[in-house]
Amino acid sequence: MNQEQQKILSERLLTAEQGVLGSMLIDGEAIGPMLAAVRPEDFQRPENRNIFQAFRELYGQGKACDPILVNEYMGGSYRQYLADLMELTPTAANAEEYARVLRESSRLWRLRTIGDKLAQAEDLEACRKLADQAGLLLCDRSEVRKTDMKQGLKEFFLRHGGGQQKEFIRWGISWLDERLHIGGGDMVVIGGQASSGKTAFALQLAFHIARQKRVGFFSYETGNEKLIDRTVACQTLVSYEKVMTDKLEREDMQQIYEMRRELEEPDMEYLETNGWTVSDIGAYAMARRYDVIVVDYLQKIAVTSQGRYLGDYERVSRVSSDLQQLGRQTGRIIIALSQLSRPGKDGLGPTMASLRSSGQIEQDADVVLLLYRENEQDAESRRKLVIAKNKDGRANEGTLLEFDGDNQRFRRSVSRTPPERTRKKKEPAQTSVFRPVAGDGPTPFDEKT
Repeated sequence: MNQEQQKILSERLLTAEQGVLGSMLIDGEAIGPMLAAVRPEDFQRPENRNIFQAFRELYGQGKACDPILVNEYMGGSYRQYLADLMELTPTAANAEEYARVLRESSRLWRLRTIGDKLAQAEDLEACRKLADQAGLLLCDRSEVRKTDMKQGLKEFFLRHGGGQQKEFIRWGISWLDERLHIGGGDMVVIGGQASSGKTAFALQLAFHIARQKRVGFFSYETGNEKLIDRTVACQTLVSYEKVMTDKLEREDMQQIYEMRRELEEPDMEYLETNGWTVSDIGAYAMARRYDVIVVDYLQKIAVTSQGRYLGDYERVSRVSSDLQQLGRQTGRIIIALSQLSRPGKDGLGPTMASLRSSGQIEQDADVVLLLYRENEQDAESRRKLVIAKNKDGRANEGTLLEFDGDNQRFRRSVSRTPPERTRKKKEPAQTSVFRPVAGDGPTPFDEKT
């Protein structure tokens, strides 16, 4: 930043720092809210940061925090400075506004400092580390959202008393729509066996979600061209083999051309992100204003290790936790694909323990879906889709899907439902509500008759 910008921002920061500390010194009731609203690193002046730390330590020990005791706690050398802070802050009524300005100005100061360091970085690795720091700053929410029961009940009646249903994403599979209630900040993990079609399944779901939400599809394994080819085949029923081998006939091209509006309408972007970290994803997703982030797949996401070797378990655990925090902090929906490894020992197929490399994944996810072949030895076998975890609804239920590899398309199968893990009562077959691909044509998840 140039000198003029630095001076203006420095003055704004100093005023906010003084306002926060002055409010805490004038009114003891402001101490708790300020300790919750800002953090030591928000203070750029060392003396102000030291005073704030003294408040934190005294308050945490249950001791009084008046100016005299704060001064004594700091060695007795801050008496005049504390008096000046109180003089500069006429009232504590503006404490929350001081805290807001301090948070925003401090974040801007640190981002500009990172920008200056980026301009002087000697290599790509140094730039990557700085970019990670910037991404964390952009994702971070330092404020605490607090609610007491009185306010909570007021909000409860406003949410539920008006006859309006809460908005959840629609998957295009009525069976899932009725069982999963996914909103902002939730994390869904789709675990799939190798060659089970998990990427095609995620593409089909994401394309449908993109009719309602803005979706970013972050791919670590498949190029954008191939993802587009798969989507076109799935949505138009044109042979994927013809697409791959460049043997499309005139009728095929005409069908795709006639459906171009249906193909262009969903708000989804495909991104090749090999080598990206979670903070890279977060920064880009916020810049592009995605509502839903789809990652294919979790075990491929890079981690900045700061020169220290990380084993698979630690690396994947960190990625899983970072993805969950990205969703919580930004309000985005996270859909992460994961490989499955160990087969189940009970004859019911894979379980959450089959999520490869880390048990942390099942802890972080709000919902875990498992996709695998009904007959593991048969590549053409139907797929089982099991809800293995569901924080806000029923779990341990499954359904069967037909997978047409030539169209890269899944559809419900009702000839026989798979056994449920804990529930013995069979659920009735559901009718798909997936939007038709064109006119009155079939939908991707229509049940096979």
